[in-house]
Amino acid sequence: MVSTTPWYFGTNLKMHQTPDDTVRFVVELIAALGTESTSAQTFVMPPFTSLPAARNIATESDLWIGAQNVHWEAEGPYTGEISPGMLAAVGVDLVLVGHAERRRSFGETDEMVNRKVRAALDHGLRVFLCVGETAEERRAGAGREACARQLLMALDGVAETAADRVLVAYEPVWAIGEGGTPATPDDVRSVVGLLRAWLRYKLQRDEGAPILYGGSVDRENAIMHLTHPQPG
Repeated sequence: MVSTTPWYFGTNLKMHQTPDDTVRFVVELIAALGTESTSAQTFVMPPFTSLPAARNIATESDLWIGAQNVHWEAEGPYTGEISPGMLAAVGVDLVLVGHAERRRSFGETDEMVNRKVRAALDHGLRVFLCVGETAEERRAGAGREACARQLLMALDGVAETAADRVLVAYEPVWAIGEGGTPATPDDVRSVVGLLRAWLRYKLQRDEGAPILYGGSVDRENAIMHLTHPQPG
């Protein structure tokens, strides 16, 4: 959950849904959100194949449509990859970078994440940067340091003028996926406080950047985090 206004709520659909499935999902979501103005910004990150259809449906709403990944090059012999310019042309609002599944399953390094962050920002996209520690790092007492390292490496070389297009997600790896244990407000507070301090330093902005929590989130623990705000 984010600690500053506005609030941000979103979901990553991962490798689920055809374009028709996503259209139905987005239509129902927009209807459920209603038309009343709120301080909450919502977003959905569908698979690449669903992006054009989702963007078309969401055009008249405040719902952001995001991509789940991006390559750092503008074009080239990168079979199966999607460039930031391609995403910008579709009209996506933000792009997910640094997710734990990309780091673990596809070998993404801090350097690769940094290149993706800078490329996306250079093409006018918002970046939704994920950081989070593994269970091993947490047990060793190095969890906070791991999150700070990921954050600082990812934002290396990012211009201060792009700071307002950066959002950060704290997604502890030990809390993600089947069998994950949702973090408690105290777990989140410890890491978010450190991340917020580094964001203020790195981006040279008093407000830093929005920080969200993600990791086996459901209705019950989402309310728990909302009622236990993180440090400002």
